[in-house]
Amino acid sequence: MCRSPVPGFPNSNGHGRRQAGRPVVARQGNLLIESRKTVPIERLRELLVEECQKQQKPYGYLFEDISGGFTMTTRGDPQAFKVLPIVVYRVYADGRPDELVRGVDIVGTPLSCFSKILCTGDDPAVFNGTCGAESGSVPVSAISPSILVEQIEIEKRAQSQERPPILPPPVSER
Repeated sequence: MCRSPVPGFPNSNGHGRRQAGRPVVARQGNLLIESRKTVPIERLRELLVEECQKQQKPYGYLFEDISGGFTMTTRGDPQAFKVLPIVVYRVYADGRPDELVRGVDIVGTPLSCFSKILCTGDDPAVFNGTCGAESGSVPVSAISPSILVEQIEIEKRAQSQERPPILPPPVSER
């Protein structure tokens, strides 16, 4: 809710947020995730390898850090999200060393993704970043453990097809 009156709610709940010049929308401020099914972080990695072997996949992905993400929440838009990872590793089921992967984004729908959580680590950590939506990019914070997901959608990060200039810009001699 923003400061606009809504029947049955005489006061704002403080969740109406926006980037300057954008419409106010109910947005996350702080999010705390707790789990009843936790395992030591070392075991979580072993479970990732075991899940790859069970699904007969050659590898799984380990997302070590993210910068943020975005979603749209209006009725006419798809209820989907995109998360922008910074550090991603391919973890091989056959024991080969991890391989750094670049240019990968996480995409999906919240209900589908959250229904595939297998367990979490015992390593809650703080994330401070931004989340984008129709009200613009706003700062958000979350505390969450590492999460093992049975299946997740990823896509190649979009890259600009523009070529850089051949010559540097001319310098003004004034």
